[in-house]
Amino acid sequence: MRFISALLASLPLFAFGEAKVPADEHFRVDTVAGGFVDAMEIAVTPRGAVFVIERTGALKIVNPESGEIKLIETLPVEVRKDQYARECGLLGITLDPNFAKNQWLYLYYSAKEKSVHRLARYQFDGKKIHSPKTLLEVPQDRENGTCHEGGSLAFGPDGCLYLSTGDNTCPFKSNGSAPIDEGPDRKWYDAQRSAGNTNDLRGKILRIKPTAEGGYTIPEGNLFPKGTDKTKPEIYVMGCRNPYRISVDQKTNDLYWGKVGPDAGKDTSRGPRGYDEINRARKAGNYGWPYFSADNKAYTDYDFVTKKKGAKFDPAKPINTSVNNTGLTELPPAQPAFWFYSRASACAGPVFYADHYPTDQGGLPKALDGCLIIYDWTSTWMRLIKLDEKGDIAWNESWLGKYRFVHPGDMEMGPKGELYILEYGSAWYDGKDGKLKRVTYSDTPQVIEAPASDPRMAGLPTDHPGTALIAGTTCLACHSTQHQSIGPSFRDVAKKYQNDPKASETLAEKIIKGGVGVWGEQPMPPHPQHNIEETQQMIEAILQVPTK
Repeated sequence: MRFISALLASLPLFAFGEAKVPADEHFRVDTVAGGFVDAMEIAVTPRGAVFVIERTGALKIVNPESGEIKLIETLPVEVRKDQYARECGLLGITLDPNFAKNQWLYLYYSAKEKSVHRLARYQFDGKKIHSPKTLLEVPQDRENGTCHEGGSLAFGPDGCLYLSTGDNTCPFKSNGSAPIDEGPDRKWYDAQRSAGNTNDLRGKILRIKPTAEGGYTIPEGNLFPKGTDKTKPEIYVMGCRNPYRISVDQKTNDLYWGKVGPDAGKDTSRGPRGYDEINRARKAGNYGWPYFSADNKAYTDYDFVTKKKGAKFDPAKPINTSVNNTGLTELPPAQPAFWFYSRASACAGPVFYADHYPTDQGGLPKALDGCLIIYDWTSTWMRLIKLDEKGDIAWNESWLGKYRFVHPGDMEMGPKGELYILEYGSAWYDGKDGKLKRVTYSDTPQVIEAPASDPRMAGLPTDHPGTALIAGTTCLACHSTQHQSIGPSFRDVAKKYQNDPKASETLAEKIIKGGVGVWGEQPMPPHPQHNIEETQQMIEAILQVPTK
């Protein structure tokens, strides 16, 4: 061990060839606190305390020095309604820019008494929150498998409050393509009524200027001037599927967000394969969903009733003729993604500026100055996108790959320049292993202990090629080995099919084609990106999971 430590200490700051950032050995990732249930978003106070919200309604505060967790409040929120509305709950938190003086914080949550998401301001007295002021409410459908609720909150240096909202649409009836079903009684499957609708707050990023009285004004520069017919003046960005996490550059006021993309595993005549996006808005705009994806790859105007394909949508002039549209027919031109990749669960973290923080207190190093930090909830990787003087991408590199994260769901800088990362936890619903972690830096490298094995894969044969394939797919977003999540546990699958000689072939084909009904009404999307040999290897590994 001493030899390894000495060897690491002798490495130059920029180890490993052409790397533009310090090696992972220069960063320390510590667990500050744990045991959170469906941990959603964090907000760091000027003094360094960390608010954590849980989807099930709890607002907690963490002392990062001691790890002590205090419950502040439990809001009555709608978490699930009749097995639907699966992404509801307490979704977003941010602090007022003058929090040190006024102690105001903002929460976004699913009201229990009616089908809306509510944005409200609260007064924090050091122990409890009180004096709620409702700023706005976003109507929400809670039927027929709708999901994608967004809910991320952030303030910009312009003093405006940004709120992301999802398209509130069921994505499981579109075969991974654009959900534009205009059939009778099919509004839940039509994102043209929400993300593509200029007169609806869903599938958007809203921008408002809160007032001292607890209301808000509309800032200049939003997408539609106040009073424009068939529009909502709060809209800054439209055409979003599920902008799960947003951030605002605290120098330039550029808005960043990650768009969680659709499930299609390959290009078809109806449209492109699924892509996730990292987007940037320097001014108001339309980012295309449900008509375009990635760099404006177009979907086809598909008729779900007649099964006929029409023309591809035009990004220069998107037209929304849906019977469910209450807004403008001609939409603003679609904007391409800032960066995109194959479908997973993209999230945007902060842009780090070294001169915003004190030196020599363990904060991120100057080498990361001007980097946008991005990450993926499903695949759990993290990357740094270096922005040049014009804001273009100078380079894009993986980061902290030698550490393991379990569904990272939010990031925020601390007052010393440290980075806080909130892990949602291993289970999709009601998990109790969410963690708050802290990333600090040292000029002296350290030995990185081998990360603990992923709890979602405990029980899978470690040396089986199917296990490696499962680790590299999106399977772990919906499944774990021992516990039911949004899908059945691998143990339950193994138990159900242990005496079925055709299980390997049947289930492998089902992975490719998708399916619904065996384990409930939650469909499994198709995975045509895998061939039958790969899916059979996955099933063979799953069938080896002990059933007791």
